[in-house]
Amino acid sequence: MSEDDSLVEEFFSEVNDKYYPQVLEGIDLLDEQRIEEGIEVLSRPLHTIKGVTGFMSGFEPASTFTHKVEDFLKKMQTGEVGHDLMQIALAIESVNTIFMLIEQLRESGCFDKALTDDIESRLSGEGQKTGAADESGVNPIEMEELDDAQVFNLKVSRLYSSEQLKMVEESLQLLNSPNKLLFDFEITMSVGSALFELIASYSDSCEIGITGMNSHCTSTFYSWGFQRYMTIFDSRKSFLNNTGVRG
Repeated sequence: MSEDDSLVEEFFSEVNDKYYPQVLEGIDLLDEQRIEEGIEVLSRPLHTIKGVTGFMSGFEPASTFTHKVEDFLKKMQTGEVGHDLMQIALAIESVNTIFMLIEQLRESGCFDKALTDDIESRLSGEGQKTGAADESGVNPIEMEELDDAQVFNLKVSRLYSSEQLKMVEESLQLLNSPNKLLFDFEITMSVGSALFELIASYSDSCEIGITGMNSHCTSTFYSWGFQRYMTIFDSRKSFLNNTGVRG
């Protein structure tokens, strides 16, 4: 193993064992709208990640992106950026993306630049949404009944707010004792862990499948261990046939 490889392995060991648990704590605080506390918890691991990736060969894009996320969080901390639900959701999405980005760079040496460009564009808007419609009041889910399953199609690009989650919960409460549930994420770019927690609460009585997730949603899904309660399928067909499971 080269010196560079040893550095990378040491860094990711620190990320998994030390930094990511701190980040999860900070995200939980943001989700609870305890903004100052959440940013304080996040500041040290993010600052370290920014610094280390800045001198690790091939990981410089992660350092640049983390710096922009830090700047946004500082603006939230000082009040320059508001603390409404859309800004909190953007903060959480941005922090989660840091970890997706460094994993992509580790695995393939490249990353989803379209996703990071989109997030950076919204971060630079100082809390104003750019290039995206306000979906906070839009019903985020559409139900579709099949013979032996209930399909829930997510209809928004981002799902974080308590208002959206309440609408999802109300839809789930209308279930007529189905044995199988499928959630289709095809048009959804990112979601908070609270959505997966809500879905997982039905896993005792239903077989739950997920399809159509992009790398960002998948990262949140696995980071929080939701594979214990539901299964990722390649397609609707593989879910209905119970074949083609990939995760």
